[in-house]
Amino acid sequence: MSLLTDDVKNKVRPLLAELMHEVELKVYTGSSLVIPGQDQPGHQRETLAMLRDLAELSDKLTVTETPIAGDDEAKAAGITRAPTTVFRRKGETRTNLRFLGLPSGYEFTTLLEVIRMVGTDQAFDDQVGELSDPVLLQTFVTPTCPHCPRSVLTTYALALGNERIVAEGVEATEFPTLSQRYRIAGVPDTIIGGDPSKRVLGAQPLQQFVEAIRSAAAVAA
Repeated sequence: MSLLTDDVKNKVRPLLAELMHEVELKVYTGSSLVIPGQDQPGHQRETLAMLRDLAELSDKLTVTETPIAGDDEAKAAGITRAPTTVFRRKGETRTNLRFLGLPSGYEFTTLLEVIRMVGTDQAFDDQVGELSDPVLLQTFVTPTCPHCPRSVLTTYALALGNERIVAEGVEATEFPTLSQRYRIAGVPDTIIGGDPSKRVLGAQPLQQFVEAIRSAAAVAA
């Protein structure tokens, strides 16, 4: 049974028709083994089903499923939670555009927009400048938050302009242990570099994200 209604499919088709390049949606999955202190995998089946429904609407979309365990790319990218979807043009190896969990509710908008960002010739300038080390941006969201897509998409735009920026959207309710670790009390909330003392709370202008990244990078240096 499709997770997308006919009405949704009819609205999505024209958006996917804008794609100029093939887009790979690589979904990393994990086992259901319970590990103390770690979140169990989120909605893996639902995520795969939704993305495969989308792929049926456009020959420019490809969905692949890869187990995290034993995967060299996941290890190198620091991908440890499932499901994690990586967005990139087919043939690319970049792993710095990610979404953890099921992109439902308002985050379905995020899903469609990041596909468009990757699959068209839209230009993204480097807003941050040279970074000596990668900087991880984790934007915690919920499906019912209307302001969350703006924050996630801002971090995706920054990551498209600078491959040393790793942008993750994180569905907070699917990963409660991670949310508690960073003391997430409201969304959107973007954690910079895995440090709960460095965050951008709310849907802020792009420049505020840029300044937060530069500040965190300067401290790290």
